[in-house]
Amino acid sequence: MKKFIIVLIAACLCACQNNSYLPYNTLVTNTVNFGQYYLVLKDLSTSELEQEIAQQQLKKSQGSIEADINLILLHSLPNSPIHNAYSAKSQLNEQLAMHQNYYLSSSDEAFMRLLKDQLNQQLFLFQKLINQELAHDTQMAEHRISGKKQRNKIAALELTVRQLSKQIEQLKKIEQT
Repeated sequence: MKKFIIVLIAACLCACQNNSYLPYNTLVTNTVNFGQYYLVLKDLSTSELEQEIAQQQLKKSQGSIEADINLILLHSLPNSPIHNAYSAKSQLNEQLAMHQNYYLSSSDEAFMRLLKDQLNQQLFLFQKLINQELAHDTQMAEHRISGKKQRNKIAALELTVRQLSKQIEQLKKIEQT
């Protein structure tokens, strides 16, 4: 029994020493390498992604922080059925704000910052594209309006020419009589 207690105390001391690298006020540590998880997601088929989404949503409903982050990765994955950069960015910002005491390894923190930067860049490019499309649509509408105005002017001029031609014909008839 004494040996068991000594082994138990030694194990507890080792565990305390192994956690000494965690930052102050850390409440939870992650057990998933998010970079590796993302690489696995890249190789999944659409049906496998749908299964993974359902599994992560279930874990999220059970309060898993990792599932929240995994769903963000699923939203940011281009071939995911739930791909949405806007949702991914919004949820990532929420998670980073809500879970400041959630310890990420340096590689996971770098991955999250890279993901945030990539999502920011993607959203910037989306907005730039939307602005270009709006400018193009505006320009096309202006061209259509300009074209209609020109057609209306031409029609008005043609009508004036016809009226003047009739008047000339009438004047010629009067002159001949």
